[in-house]
Amino acid sequence: MEKIKSLKKTFPEICIENISAAALTTYKTGGNISLAAFPKSEVEVLNILKEIKSLDVKFYILGAGSNVLISDKGFDGVLIVTDKIDKIEFSGLKIKAESGFLWDKLCEESCVRGFAGLEKTSYIPGSVGGAVRMNAGAFGQETFDCLDYFEALELETLRKVKIEKKNINYGYRFVEAVEKYFIISACFSFNKGDSKGLNLTRNEIITKRKEKQPLDYPSAGSVFKRPPGDYASRLIDSCGLKGLRIGGAKVSEKHAGFVINYENAAASDIYALIQKVKKEVFEKTGIMLCEEQIFLGEF
Repeated sequence: MEKIKSLKKTFPEICIENISAAALTTYKTGGNISLAAFPKSEVEVLNILKEIKSLDVKFYILGAGSNVLISDKGFDGVLIVTDKIDKIEFSGLKIKAESGFLWDKLCEESCVRGFAGLEKTSYIPGSVGGAVRMNAGAFGQETFDCLDYFEALELETLRKVKIEKKNINYGYRFVEAVEKYFIISACFSFNKGDSKGLNLTRNEIITKRKEKQPLDYPSAGSVFKRPPGDYASRLIDSCGLKGLRIGGAKVSEKHAGFVINYENAAASDIYALIQKVKKEVFEKTGIMLCEEQIFLGEF
C-alpha cells in the first residue's frame, strides 16, 4: 500500500486510486484496482514504468478493456491504461497509430481513405495495442495482414525497440512473446482500394455484428479461440448450452460464443460459467476449448 501511495504522489495527475474494474472493462464488473495510471505519452509511460520497476510493484497493461475479466477481489497493483495514448499519422498508403487509438476508428479511417486490407475487422472492440497483442481478426482478415511493425518498450530493459512483422512469429490469435513489450505504436501498410466499396463492406460487417452478436449486454467479445476445423460457438450450441446461467452471467442466446453480463453479474459468475462451458463441451465432444480472454486477479 505504501508503494501505491508513493506512485500516486509521484504521478498525481495521471493516477487514480481504488478505481472499479467495472469502469475500465467491457464486462462492467470486478473489484477495485489499487492504482490505475493514464499516461498521455511515451515519456510518461517510460517514467511510470521506471518507478514501478524501482518499487517492484505488480502491473498490467490495459487497452480498451474489451478482452479482460478482472476478479471480484480486484487487482492489487497498477493498471497502466493506454486510452490517452491515441495519436494517428497518415503517409501514402500507411497509417501509424498509437496503442490507445481505437481499432474500429482505425478501420474507419482506412476505409474513408480507400485503404484496403482491414475493412472486415471493423467494429472489433478494443485498441490498436490490444489488436496487435493478440493478432485480432474477423471474417478472414487479421491485424498482422497489414502490420509493418510495432514500436515498443522492452519491459525488462525499458529500451525502445522496433519489431518488424518479418522478425516475429505470429498466427491465429497468437503473437510470440508479445507480453515482453509495452506496445507504443504500430504501423500498417494497405493496398489501394475504392473508398465507396470499402465503406460498403465495412457497413455490411457492422450490420452483421449487430444482428448476430449480443451487443446490448456487457461482454468481452468471443470467449474462446476457434478450435481447428470448427467453431467454438457451434460446439457450445450443439451441447445445448445457449442460455445457460450462473448468477447474473449467461451464455448468449444470440451468439453462443459470448458470455454476457446479463443481470449484474459478479466476475466470479462469469468465470464460473466459462469454466462450466469448457467442461461440458469437453465431456460431450472431447474438444477442450481455449480461452482468448485474459483473467486478471485471483479467481
